[in-house]
Parts: sequence; structure tokens; C-alpha cells
Amino acid sequence: MTFELIHTSVQRGLRGGSGFATAVATRDLPVGLEGALEELSAYDFDLNRVVGADRVDWAHRIVTVQGRSSSVLSCTKPCGSDWSGRPNRIAHHIVLDASERVNAGPAWLLQKLGSTLASSDDAEIKIEERARGPVLPNDARVSARAASAWISAGFDAGWAGVVAKTILDAPLSPCYLILPADCDALALLGDVFALIAEDRRWHITFSTRFLRASTNAKCQLRCVRANAPALRKLLAEPGVRQVTVLTGASAGDSPAAEAGRNGSLVEATARASMKIEPVLRGAMSPRIGAGVSTGVGNASAARFAINDQSLSSESDNDLNLDFADARPIASSTSTQFDFATINLPAYFLFAIAGAALLASFVLALLMAFQR
Repeated sequence: MTFELIHTSVQRGLRGGSGFATAVATRDLPVGLEGALEELSAYDFDLNRVVGADRVDWAHRIVTVQGRSSSVLSCTKPCGSDWSGRPNRIAHHIVLDASERVNAGPAWLLQKLGSTLASSDDAEIKIEERARGPVLPNDARVSARAASAWISAGFDAGWAGVVAKTILDAPLSPCYLILPADCDALALLGDVFALIAEDRRWHITFSTRFLRASTNAKCQLRCVRANAPALRKLLAEPGVRQVTVLTGASAGDSPAAEAGRNGSLVEATARASMKIEPVLRGAMSPRIGAGVSTGVGNASAARFAINDQSLSSESDNDLNLDFADARPIASSTSTQFDFATINLPAYFLFAIAGAALLASFVLALLMAFQR
């Protein structure tokens, strides 16, 4: 079931109270999810502090509440002044059911819903609880295409392929897309998603006006503006990726960049599997030292194959580790002492020291009893 929530500044919200509050919500919206959506509704008006690239925050996030994850499409934008005269913003969130995730992807769906979401105004909103969420477009498909929106914005179309490659190769790492201020970032991301296979599109999250990370929401691709005051701190976080796009700069001649220019799918770099598979083969005759009695019988050698096709073009050319020189641990059934190997002076010194220690202990006991 699709849920909807609109959060803005009102005189009296749906749940009571005034100021920034929930104005519209779908009936039966889980309480925990409603709280998470309210946290995602923030908007920074301070141009000296904001890091986001776009004026409007178009976002797809995966929100996890009480162990359940949901895809959330959001549009957050300024909307004049509120009832008290202060700057206002409106955040419109749509929570999708798995069956409503169209193959075209989240960027396409936001573009399709854009006229509805972006036209919302606090003056037009009726405070209410709605019986059902909005009707979403039926399933649609978007084929790979050349990145025309990047060309229209004055960028090399190859950057779309570079961005797609970066987020596919590191799906668990945040990626900062650094753009000039006030770009139409959603149109750029629409081109990026067109270069990604359909079965991967809904796994990728993004925000066109990134504000801050959230503990409950995943946001991988974060659009930020160049020279933002807090940008250096964000890029210093461990494990982050970054793609800096400059007007007129070439994206290079990598296969991913060519895919952005030609309109072909971008594939993630194949990673070598390091799975170790022990394979038993012929018996091994251990080398046993002379005069040592052992209870260890014949040992089996092992071959460890690393599944990495980059090591060799031949399927049977595995990395072999043979233990032909392995020496089993010897165990003896009898114990014999060779007195010729004993150091007699050292033996007598230890004996004298032990006797002196024992005598001191006995003397201390006698003195204690006499008292």
C-alpha cells in the first residue's frame, strides 16, 4: 500500500500543535515511519551553510524502521512564507510498496510526479487524513540513452557514465557528486539511471540537495555544490567516493564515459571471488626424522583453488599450495633421558638454591610457633 505524508509549517497540524508539523498523512501510516519522514523534511535556507547542489531536494531513500525497509520518494522545496511571516518549506513524501517500483527507476518516477509534488503549496493544503495514497503511474521502461540532459547543462555526456560506474562499483559507499550551484540535478540523474540495468535502479538512493546523513535512511549518491563551506569535511569521511563535474571539462575516454556519450548500459567492475575450496588429492609420505617414533600415519595433501579468472585464462590453472615438505608433529610412546646431555654444574646450583629456599621456609615456621 502506498503512503503519503506532507510536512510544512501550519497553524495547527494534523496531530495537533503549530509550526512545522504533519499536514497530510495517509490513514494507517505507521507511527515510527511517520516520525522518520518528519526527520527527512528539513530544509536549510542559509546559502552560506547549505551544501546541496539543487534548489529543490528530489530524493529517493531507503528508510528502515523496526526492521522493515521502504522506498521513499521525496520533494522538499521552499514555498514562500508561513502564517507567521517566516520562511516556509514543504516536504512531500511518498512511501512505495514493492509492487509499485516501476522498472524505469526512482529518478524517472520523480520526474513523472514532479508537476504534482512541486506544485504543492501550503496555502492550498487542506489539513486531513487521506484514505489512500496517490495513484502512481503504471509500469514503464526506460532504455539506455545518450546523456542529453548533461549536454544541455553544458557538461560532457560522459560524466553520466562515470557517475553510474562509481556508484555501481561501490554500492555501500557514499558518493558525492560535486556540481556547480543551482543545477537541475534531477534531470542529470535521470540520464545516469538510464545507463543502469533495471534490476539495480531501485537499490540506488540519492538526494539532489543533500543536507545530512540519517541513521534510518540510506542515501548513497549525494549531490553537493562546488565550494560549499562544509564540503571539505564531508569529503574527509572515510570510504567516500567523489565525482567533480566542471563545465566544459572532459570525462575522459573510459568505457563508462563512452557509454554515457553513446547511450549503452554501464556494468559494475567484476570482482574476484576469494572463496577457498579445499580439494583432496593423492596421499603424501611424510618425512620423519631418524630415531623419532610417531603415531601419525599417511597425511593427505590439499589444494586450495582461488576463484579468480584474472589469474589465468585456463580454468584448471588454480593456485596450488602443496604440502610436500610438511612435517607432522611427532609423538613418542616412551620417554628416555640422555644423562650425557645434562649440565651437571647447573643442576647442582639449582638443587642448592632449592634446599636453601626450603630451609628458610621451615625456619620461618619454627619462629612463628615459638612466638
